Amino acid sequence: MMCASIVDPEFHDSLAAYLLAWADDELILGHRDSEWTGFAPMLEEDLAFSSIAQDEIGHASLIYGLLCTLFGGDPDHVALQRPAASYRHGALVERPNGDWAHTIARHYLYDLADAVRVEALCGSTYAPLAGIARKMSREEQYHRLHGEMWWDRLANGSAESRERLIAAVHEVAPLALDILGPTEDAGNLHEVGLLPGSLAGRSAAWRELTRPILVGLDPTLACLIDREPTSRDARPVGPTFSEVYVEMTMVSASGLGERW
Repeated sequence: MMCASIVDPEFHDSLAAYLLAWADDELILGHRDSEWTGFAPMLEEDLAFSSIAQDEIGHASLIYGLLCTLFGGDPDHVALQRPAASYRHGALVERPNGDWAHTIARHYLYDLADAVRVEALCGSTYAPLAGIARKMSREEQYHRLHGEMWWDRLANGSAESRERLIAAVHEVAPLALDILGPTEDAGNLHEVGLLPGSLAGRSAAWRELTRPILVGLDPTLACLIDREPTSRDARPVGPTFSEVYVEMTMVSASGLGERW
């Protein structure tokens, strides 16, 4: 059994790849969520999405901090001063917000995938990683409740809101599954308990959570998640990330603010 406070150097590269992808997911999604501030359909959602964005960016900060504690470097530099091509977030989180239904579909399906990821990490043999996961789990529960509330509201509201949600799910559901895709040599992490469980098990858990929700909206949507997630390492940074990257790193690049 691996010591709870030490990571064998043999697993450094695979653990760094996993943590970076996870942190980048949280950072980019937080930035996208923050774009609703002042533009959400109602004032309470301005506040809600601002709070959710702050949580996601805070989670990214925790993960970058752990990454740098393990492997050296400065969390602010890793978060905001890397070249755009070095980010490893999933395609789902960099996509433009679209309409409200698109944002809610992404929000809820991402949070279900993240719940599976975080639940697994709560059992990590590496105590600092398990501690971060447990802290995030408590906050992410509120995000899921918020997403569930809005999903139900759109699905059972007007014919237009339901149609918009269905159209959004066609776009985002396959990308949400890819959040659970493997990173470099992730199998090594499973073997020693750094990342408990297996890729197949986490993907199956997400489908079990998600399939009834999709079928309840439209039975034909279930086929969107009947595949295996794609590798996180093979995905090039998408074209929509360029504008996000410029906005996200503007202050850091200006030299006016070195910390976030």
